[in-house]
Amino acid sequence: MTQQLALDFGPPPAPTLDNFIVGDNGALLACLQGLSAWRGPVNAHRFVYLWGASGVGKTHLLRAFKAALTQAPPSIQTLDDVERLDAAAQQSAFTQWIEAQGDPEHIILAAGRWPPRDLSLREDLRTRIGAALVFEVRAPSDAAKIAALKSASWQRGFILRDAIAQKLLDLLPRDLGSLAAAIAALDRFSLERKRPITLPLLREWLQHEVR
Repeated sequence: MTQQLALDFGPPPAPTLDNFIVGDNGALLACLQGLSAWRGPVNAHRFVYLWGASGVGKTHLLRAFKAALTQAPPSIQTLDDVERLDAAAQQSAFTQWIEAQGDPEHIILAAGRWPPRDLSLREDLRTRIGAALVFEVRAPSDAAKIAALKSASWQRGFILRDAIAQKLLDLLPRDLGSLAAAIAALDRFSLERKRPITLPLLREWLQHEVR
């Protein structure tokens, strides 16, 4: 198995609902897009819980959703990594949930590593999370990631060959933020060297980054 490299390319692009790799998460994205088009009190689905493995895009979606609420935003709370909430934070989250239930202009979007039934939280908070609209955030396939890499490169003005995209997947962390940041860093390196992005340039870039 090829060993992946842990490289720091700087911050990835700002998360948006548009630059999330959808894959099998179409229903989830449609839900968040509908909520983000806020035009008055929400009568249903004001409480949404996302769960899934690390790196699948949960934090991306929480941040992107808040950024998308630009016109007459409702009261919105986001709770990330709920499985890590200590006793005081759980009490605060429970209080927020109770207050939100009586306020039709209040949305709570939460995320965690596990489905509600497996969360080690106080029972009154865990059951409220379980009563929310629950989505498992599924990691995109390699084909979807390659398509996203090629789309990101196209937006930056260059064409990413399949062989180079696959090499990036083989050698770099596969979380979405790292891959997006890698495309930006590779583009900068290509412009600095005034050379097109080829496999030899990719190898040179990787050697430069590892130092």
